[in-house]
Amino acid sequence: MHAEDRQFEGACAKLCSDFFDKFPNNDLRDLVSQALALLLKRQTDFPGNPGGWAGGIVYAVGSGGCGVSGVLNAELEKAFGTTMGTIRKRAGEVTQVLGPDGPLSIEGLAPCAEFTLRDEANAICAYAFRNGPIEDIHADERISDAEMKNLMIKASESLAKLLARKQQSPAEYDKFIRDYHRKYCQRWER
Repeated sequence: MHAEDRQFEGACAKLCSDFFDKFPNNDLRDLVSQALALLLKRQTDFPGNPGGWAGGIVYAVGSGGCGVSGVLNAELEKAFGTTMGTIRKRAGEVTQVLGPDGPLSIEGLAPCAEFTLRDEANAICAYAFRNGPIEDIHADERISDAEMKNLMIKASESLAKLLARKQQSPAEYDKFIRDYHRKYCQRWER
């Protein structure tokens, strides 16, 4: 291992250790350590700030794509000294490098064998809603974790129903969505 690699590993390990001192989770800590070790075996170039990589590892292993449980995105940014955009970018890179045999074994986080309509709805909600301006409101604690969870569950449930309707009865879906747009979205930006 080169001195650069040891320096990067030490910086990431320190950031993660400080993070888990503040947000204890021994299962996640162990998986993050495994992920860091595997990442160092498979990749040698880590451009940018170690905080982005350390945060990316925590997010890749512990979020399931919708945030690390019990940790606000603003707290992740502060802990790793970077933005959520960088953390998400690095999480994607970490996931790609680790592949399917990466340490993603916390119950409920392992990738599903089948990608369902609900999985699609969850991803769309996270992309279009959860990781948008509402996250700033949530980060400022104007929406509690429980309220945010409820919002996302209801949005994903509704979207999954729409996706199922679109798949099973395209004409009925088209009629419904156009009528809904006419009733509620006429003045929305196009």
